[in-house]
Amino acid sequence: MAKYKRMVVGSVLKSKTDGDPDYIKINGNLKENLVLKPGQTLKLESAKFQLKSLQSAMKDGKLSEELGQQIEERIKKIPEWVRFEVILLEKNEQ
Repeated sequence: MAKYKRMVVGSVLKSKTDGDPDYIKINGNLKENLVLKPGQTLKLESAKFQLKSLQSAMKDGKLSEELGQQIEERIKKIPEWVRFEVILLEKNEQ
């Protein structure tokens, strides 16, 4: 079993108007309310970083070919105006 649970909690989005700052949007499809605790870390992952990480995991045999292809399809669907996905890693309790 995986040591960590990876959850996409939101995205850093490019502003729709020139001159306005980028913004963070929290996913509306979270299964539960998101509560951040002191000391937790959120990671920002670009689509480019995710593809590189996926290729490395597949090369190292950490993912099956089928699962790797499913993940790659999801990553390739990320629109260009999504600069980063906001990721919360939580340690599995076991």
